[in-house]
Amino acid sequence: MIGLVAVLKIKPGFEEKVAEATIKMAETVRKEEKECLLYDPFVPSDKALEIYILEKYTSEKALEEHRRLPHYLAFRESIKDAVTGPPQVTLLKLIG
Repeated sequence: MIGLVAVLKIKPGFEEKVAEATIKMAETVRKEEKECLLYDPFVPSDKALEIYILEKYTSEKALEEHRRLPHYLAFRESIKDAVTGPPQVTLLKLIG
């Protein structure tokens, strides 16, 4: 099992565009990626220009596959001009 937190830093004025794309991405992941156990986007209450995506996969292989799927690549392409750079990703290992 592997988890991660991905942080998207949004350019001012693009909040709605990135939020809509992220919601659509989450819906697609939940429907099409059976090895993804969690894919939920959040907005911190104090930083409107960030989106945190909590993700959980059955394996590192499932995460690697996620990053090669057409809907992931299309999502990244659709928001590339609206974010300050690539997502900041922190990999997490389950304890207990």
